[in-house]
Amino acid sequence: MFFWGIFQAFLFLSITHNFNSKMSQYQDQETIVNHLDWNQFSLEQLKKIQSQVSQAISCKQKSLGLNENKTSPMHHYQAGLAKVFPRHLHNSLADYQSSVFLISLGSKNFMDTRRLKATIEWISENFRSCIVIIGDSLYRLTLEVRHQSTAETALQAALQMGQEFIKQNQSYFYQYAQKCNFQFKRTSEIEKTSQFLAYYQQLQELYQNEQSFQDLVNRFVYAYLHRGKAIHIDQENQQKSQEIALVTTYFLEESAILACLVEAGDSVFIYPGAIKTFEEISEGLHPEVPEPLQRMIWVSLRLKKTSKKTRGDRVMERH
Repeated sequence: MFFWGIFQAFLFLSITHNFNSKMSQYQDQETIVNHLDWNQFSLEQLKKIQSQVSQAISCKQKSLGLNENKTSPMHHYQAGLAKVFPRHLHNSLADYQSSVFLISLGSKNFMDTRRLKATIEWISENFRSCIVIIGDSLYRLTLEVRHQSTAETALQAALQMGQEFIKQNQSYFYQYAQKCNFQFKRTSEIEKTSQFLAYYQQLQELYQNEQSFQDLVNRFVYAYLHRGKAIHIDQENQQKSQEIALVTTYFLEESAILACLVEAGDSVFIYPGAIKTFEEISEGLHPEVPEPLQRMIWVSLRLKKTSKKTRGDRVMERH
């Protein structure tokens, strides 16, 4: 019990000590834990520590809104086909062997592992190859809007987020390598090409000169800014204008990226959820857009909660 008493007193002092800043407090506590000789404690003492840590984790999860349903390993999602645009291709989607999976960093459908796995499995059941597009450069604009980050800070954080997403989730994609060949590509890579710059300039001019396209972009901007907490009644008009400009840039950049992918031969885009602007473009309602976007096929998936893991709706039969 001597070591246990020392340990309790040591932890008490480390937690209650008045550090100069929160960062130094965190670093000092981390150092304490990393340098503890856990072998000095008995099995009974370690079990007691484990129990206290588990209780602390549970309390922290509740305070962060991570309820039992979100963290239960028995809870799964099933992906199924919701809509295909243009609609007349709904029954002939099986004719296409390759696809593009668009990853929106920060969105729960991609950051929640169970939701992500459900989409990956559905794609592997219906396509032989898939390019996984990591929207890292696009995510910088989200950070600028949602967190008022500076452009440089947002870009660095977004690029890092993209790298971490691949590192943490690539094993899930590789689990289905025998059925579907998944390859990763970042939007930051695509934006360095001359094709991207050409399409982006074309879309900018279209936005300035075509009222129909302006209306389409403005609907996207409105939906984007009102789906979260980016708009507040007490915000200054200047800040709102900056947010509108950033989201407009987001749409134009994403559209240019999609045009590049279609030009390269990848026209089927998979997205868990609905983006009405791209659904309209795929349906042919905006003939003023660049020609590759007119050939875009947009596949919207639905994610359904299940009590046990089941396989998603299949579109095509494997031969």
